[in-house]
Amino acid sequence: MTADSRYRRNIDVPGLGEQGQDRLRRARVLVVGAGGLGSPVLVYLTAAGVGTLGIADGDVVEVANLQRQVVHPEAAVGTNKARSAAHRLAELNSGVAFEVIEEMVRPETAAALFAGYDLVLDCCDTFAAKLMVADAAQAAGVPLVWGSAVSMQGQVSVFGVPDDTGRRWTLRDLFPVEPEPGTYPLAVDVGVLGAMVGQVGSVMATEAIKLLAGFGRPLAGRVLILDAAASRWDVVALGSQP
Repeated sequence: MTADSRYRRNIDVPGLGEQGQDRLRRARVLVVGAGGLGSPVLVYLTAAGVGTLGIADGDVVEVANLQRQVVHPEAAVGTNKARSAAHRLAELNSGVAFEVIEEMVRPETAAALFAGYDLVLDCCDTFAAKLMVADAAQAAGVPLVWGSAVSMQGQVSVFGVPDDTGRRWTLRDLFPVEPEPGTYPLAVDVGVLGAMVGQVGSVMATEAIKLLAGFGRPLAGRVLILDAAASRWDVVALGSQP
């Protein structure tokens, strides 16, 4: 199997081409969280031929995860998520190098860790973790693809790259501080539809591929919002909220 034949459908995408595919091959990407959002992100980045994928997660696979965390098989229950994901993904694409980090990203070391990558994807599931990841990515000067999904709603944006006006937005522009507990829904309370999480993660992977390959218009300065119950996608410009 040649690289040209494997990635031909990528290469044929207008704007991506052989140069974009080579940029994917040379890219180093870190995915923080190998759960519901991380599963589709990791699968599609692996399939796309990203050269090196770091996977950071200190959690273990539980039975209740399997409904949405589709990178993990039943046999992985009780196994560290980063290790489980890397094992499964290696079967999908042997040409990708996986760097397995079997622990949660910590504030005191996050920026140094992120500096070793070209792009970070936030697939965490708590506000505290998301703000920590965003702060560390900003400190390291590394672009961040951010996503969130709960119940039937999801959001995606890109931070740390210029928008149409040249401004580089951060997650703190959306959420200056962590919201008070009880003021925002959690999956443990309101559930989360696995297929909806897959949609959000797929958009995150698409944004990552665009950034890495150097084509298209990223979601910088904008938030893509999914209301899956109403079958509706909206794009909101940052700074336009009342």
